[in-house]
Amino acid sequence: MKDLKPVIGLEIHLQLNTQSKLFCNCPTQPGRLAWVKELLEKKGLEFEYLEHGLCLTCFDSARERNLSPEQIVKALVFASDGKPIIFLLPGDRRLDLKKAKEFLKSENLRPATPEEVLEFTGCIVGAVPPTIDGIKKIIDEKLLKNEKVSFNAGNHYSGIIISAREFLKSLDSFEKVDISSEEKLKEKFTENKSEKAPAIEDLPNSRTCPTCLGMPGSKPVLNEKAVEMGLKVALGLNCKINEEFYFSRKTYFYPDLAKNFQISQYEIPLGVGGELLLKNGKKIRIRRAHLEEDPAALVHEGGLHESNYCLIDYNRSGIPLLEIVTEPDLETPQEAREFLDALLNLLNYLEVFELGKNVLKVDTNVSIQGFERVEVKNVTGFKAVEDALKFEIERQKELIAEGKRQARETRGFEEASGKTKSLRIKETEEDYGYIFEPDLTKIAISKEKIAEIKQQLPELPEQKAKRLMKDFKLSEYDARVLASDFEIGKLFDQASKKIEARLAARFLTRELLAVLNYDRLSLKDSGISAEKIIQLLELLQEKKITEKAAKEALIKMAREKISPLEFLQKAGLTEKAGEEEIERACEQVIAQNPKAAQDFKKGEEKAFNFLLGQVVRRFKGKAEPRFVQKILERKLKK
Repeated sequence: MKDLKPVIGLEIHLQLNTQSKLFCNCPTQPGRLAWVKELLEKKGLEFEYLEHGLCLTCFDSARERNLSPEQIVKALVFASDGKPIIFLLPGDRRLDLKKAKEFLKSENLRPATPEEVLEFTGCIVGAVPPTIDGIKKIIDEKLLKNEKVSFNAGNHYSGIIISAREFLKSLDSFEKVDISSEEKLKEKFTENKSEKAPAIEDLPNSRTCPTCLGMPGSKPVLNEKAVEMGLKVALGLNCKINEEFYFSRKTYFYPDLAKNFQISQYEIPLGVGGELLLKNGKKIRIRRAHLEEDPAALVHEGGLHESNYCLIDYNRSGIPLLEIVTEPDLETPQEAREFLDALLNLLNYLEVFELGKNVLKVDTNVSIQGFERVEVKNVTGFKAVEDALKFEIERQKELIAEGKRQARETRGFEEASGKTKSLRIKETEEDYGYIFEPDLTKIAISKEKIAEIKQQLPELPEQKAKRLMKDFKLSEYDARVLASDFEIGKLFDQASKKIEARLAARFLTRELLAVLNYDRLSLKDSGISAEKIIQLLELLQEKKITEKAAKEALIKMAREKISPLEFLQKAGLTEKAGEEEIERACEQVIAQNPKAAQDFKKGEEKAFNFLLGQVVRRFKGKAEPRFVQKILERKLKK
């Protein structure tokens, strides 16, 4: 069994971070297009536009835009006898339903359902701006007492600040009346915004058009930005770029592509023959990098194998994918995961992919050398890839040991069980029936355009590691660790302008990474700011705190979001013990533990560690252990 060597190749499908799909103008992300901004610009109005974090309440919006809640325009969609009405109120007021009914002379007034809101306005609940034309609008008089007002720009992530006068000009029609409650609303802090955001932001099949649904008569138009991003990745992988390429139709009889074929590159891809280095210097060859459209999302509500039906969300259909295919150069699941880590780091440098926003899926091709290969399809998550490969390698080895034949097949991986299950017999290239895409012409990229994109490439990980070794005399280990994490490397670049480079490198590669790895966090997700880290390093550099104190402050900052300076001051760790104070403590500990002192002189290392621990504990983090060690050794050898 031990001489059965695994052979692994990967096909990585990564969504490029474009605003629109590969062959149409549908947005790739939910609810992010600020269409109200364009509308106000067309009307020639004066206003301020700003982007911010997720806002689900008027109080959120007021904070993000530095305004008071009464300045936020709350748009409430109601229905009266089947007709829509929008009430515009200050953010801190409720609609007085009795006043509204009296004004409209209607007893059938009621809030619109989420489905009606979408039908009436084209927006989801909570993201309706007041500028919807063709709907009756009633403005509460209290709102217009403000000199400036603000409303969302068509999504939860951007806003418009505008004078009350210009605001009225933005509306096609309106009536003014007192329709709000006298009592002001108070903010509630019971909701978790991050958990609610996805459900509020996206509705199934809401970001589609005739082109991405493959309707008869629709024509694809290639997204130039997606080509440029694909070029960046191909160049970053040292691929040879094809100056001319085509798109092909890949016959595809599954419901996640409505037109029964996928537009992809087959005969001539964007780039070929690249490579990516692992930490040990091993080169993993890249066979090809090509563009294609993402299929729709299939939703099996009872689980892949248990569900009796399947739901389809075409919002994802048509998002630009770059497929990167490796040669079968990987030999272990650990190498596969290391390759994916290195690729993600490269993508971060190139700024073409954003983890958490864009999706990266992996098809693994794995076999035991000399036997048939198996494809494990659509594995999400690097650990899941490693686990799927571990299981599949052992499964195939067991088949060989039992004398059974492995079929060439496609399997799926279930994270819950950690097992792969057969999906279907693996198709051959002939089964896909590739033909050139007749609705797209040959694409030509000039040498000048390729040179321009190459010029735009940032410093890449390998180049950065070499620069750090040359400019800062860092060890190869520190340089490569810093270069292997885009965010940490960027932090080092900022810190090294104020902090001695080797001190900064040592702290970031040892202490900071240890804390992040322990808590399974990235620097971006941890909430640790560059400013606070540099502040901590300055105290360390000026010898105002010990390394132990710096590490404790770092842990508090990562886990409890406490400012390092605040923690150090409250804990009394901002003043280090002086040399004379440490010498006295060493003398006292030696005098109080004569047997341990004699045992050390006889060569017992444990005795010294005991004495060192006694001295260090006295200072509660105010004494540097390495400095204490030197003084204690000197005192014991007298």
